[in-house]
Amino acid sequence: MRVRSIACRIISVLLLGVFITGCALAETDDKWSYSQEIVVTENAGKDLTSYQVPVRLDSSNFDFSKANADGSDLRFLLGSTRLDYWVETWDPKGGEATVWVKVPFLPANGDRKVMMKYGYPEARAESNGVDTFIFFDDFTGTSLRSIDWKYEDSGGGFVDVQGGICKVAAPKVHARDFALVYSKDSFDINTAFVAKRMKVTTGDDERGPVLRQGFIDQIDNARNEIKHETELANETRVRWELTARKERFRSFDLTNVRASEGDWYISEIAWYEVDDDNRSVAWFRDGVRDTRMDYTSEEFVTNLPMHIYLYAASYPDASENTGYMAVDYVFIRKFVGPEEPSVQVTPAPAEEAAPVEEVSGPEAVEVPVEEVEVPIEDVSEPENVSEEPEEDVEEEEVEAVPVVSFPEYSVGISGIRLSSPYSPHFPALVRELEISGIDTIFLSVDSTDVWQYERFVKSAHEEGFEVHAVLLEDTGCTGAWDLNTSSEAIDEVLDYNSKSLAAFDGINIYMEPSSAPTSNEGCLDYASIIGATREGAGANLTLSASLPARYNASTIEDIAPMVDFFVVRAYGRGDEDLNEASLIVDAVALQMGEIRGAGSKGIIEIRAEDGFEDKMTVQECFASLAEYYSGDPAFLGVTISSYETYKDLPKVAEEPDEKPGTGVPGFGIVSGLLAGLGAIALLKKSRM
Repeated sequence: MRVRSIACRIISVLLLGVFITGCALAETDDKWSYSQEIVVTENAGKDLTSYQVPVRLDSSNFDFSKANADGSDLRFLLGSTRLDYWVETWDPKGGEATVWVKVPFLPANGDRKVMMKYGYPEARAESNGVDTFIFFDDFTGTSLRSIDWKYEDSGGGFVDVQGGICKVAAPKVHARDFALVYSKDSFDINTAFVAKRMKVTTGDDERGPVLRQGFIDQIDNARNEIKHETELANETRVRWELTARKERFRSFDLTNVRASEGDWYISEIAWYEVDDDNRSVAWFRDGVRDTRMDYTSEEFVTNLPMHIYLYAASYPDASENTGYMAVDYVFIRKFVGPEEPSVQVTPAPAEEAAPVEEVSGPEAVEVPVEEVEVPIEDVSEPENVSEEPEEDVEEEEVEAVPVVSFPEYSVGISGIRLSSPYSPHFPALVRELEISGIDTIFLSVDSTDVWQYERFVKSAHEEGFEVHAVLLEDTGCTGAWDLNTSSEAIDEVLDYNSKSLAAFDGINIYMEPSSAPTSNEGCLDYASIIGATREGAGANLTLSASLPARYNASTIEDIAPMVDFFVVRAYGRGDEDLNEASLIVDAVALQMGEIRGAGSKGIIEIRAEDGFEDKMTVQECFASLAEYYSGDPAFLGVTISSYETYKDLPKVAEEPDEKPGTGVPGFGIVSGLLAGLGAIALLKKSRM
């Protein structure tokens, strides 16, 4: 078990870090010769977070000759924060490109100004679809990634992945010949499913295969489905089929795809809800909406989470209409509705693009370049600072250093729960967790294929993280059969640990209450399960139990001698969001008391979905809980569920712009940065 001690950070150290960071940024930014401003405007009247917007470049707004031939030097910044992006197309000869940029926050009906940098020949490409989108696959490798996909086939149907292309094929003459690929994850409404695809006919029948792309129910496709189907030569017959509550809507030939055999095109299906009464679908070809395919209904379009799928099949008459759907890449992005954000690229001056470090003046509150670009040895006379008040503020802060410090509170374990190890890009995951002071990963494990996690666990260990396998999540309590299944799952993990190069550091038993809280009938005997796990795990493997909102206090007392610690789930205790330390302390007081009385230890698990505005408020909550429980031998640390929600939070919530003529430009950013570094400092820990 690893626990890091808290280093007390005084303001002088923080200021030093600010200036050193500023110098590093300035040095880095100096290498990029050109920059242009991109204005992103929210049009739907809603606050949007982590929203992907397409930046379309052409000869009228961008000089391709000033960027690297492959676009590897592109960078996008919001203030001093680099944004995730993915280059979809880059054609410098044709003078066209499309780049998707993930904007952390767009205020309702407001603007955000993003800076695009380029002009650095030695830059390496940072284009990354996994970091940019909710889901992304460009089919590298020689098979489907088992962590992301499942597939089914019949007759001669098959799925083949090679050369960056996935082929969903129906190659033989069978009446019910098909191949189906569908995602393991399900996705919420207000998303769009994008696929770059091509139809290839291999048989004598020019109609070729029937192709489908869409959303399908996460449990039963007969209950809910959004099917976009194309057939006949050049995909000229198109239809929607929308299924919900055993009712169906079908629309034939409202439009044509008209994609010639062997031509690539981008098909995008959007599924969205503007209000509570109606839900809609829309279809895009190469980024252009075909309004003839728009459909809205409160009956036939579902709003339940669904998987995405791709499908190829032959016709029932068994003619030689064989072939396949070739897919270059797929991704899932957010989709707010018809009034999507608009993007305007401000052309650079014709004579010379402005250097990056000179662009931040109009948006000093968002891009505090004046504060961070000053070399540490020149603090007393900072360069590029024309306003005397800023210099005075910096001097006052430095003079106040000796008397201000942060309290020493031991957070202990700082963890996060991850549902899929390969949904985030691993380097981005590491950066995110290190910045947040998180050192322990609780990984929800599919016990039927434990070995799929070995590479992730090994990489996590190399980066200094502990990984605990979370088992029995969402099993329910249905009787003895579940008890047997649970034991088998534990045996699988223990067997993996005995043979693997990257063993889990611990096992966490995710406990569920009985479906009938007043009765023990039909509920898993967790005491027996945990006892058997303790015996099999031995003394070298950490064992913990995750407690739901309501759980029998006597059971805590029975289990305590067999576990190293408990994870107390603060959420699920009513309709109230638990996003303040005081509320969380009250919610878990009884269980923490029972744990304390049993001589055990507890980690408190909070939930990112409970109304946290940004990552800073999460970190402040961690620190506040550590302060409250300082000196409590039962308190072991804090963890958060889940990473997928946490990573989409902005680093710091947006504040309203100052009125003209008020305040000191950039000072609010410096204060926020100092507070952030202070909260993060409280989370720094070392091994026991």
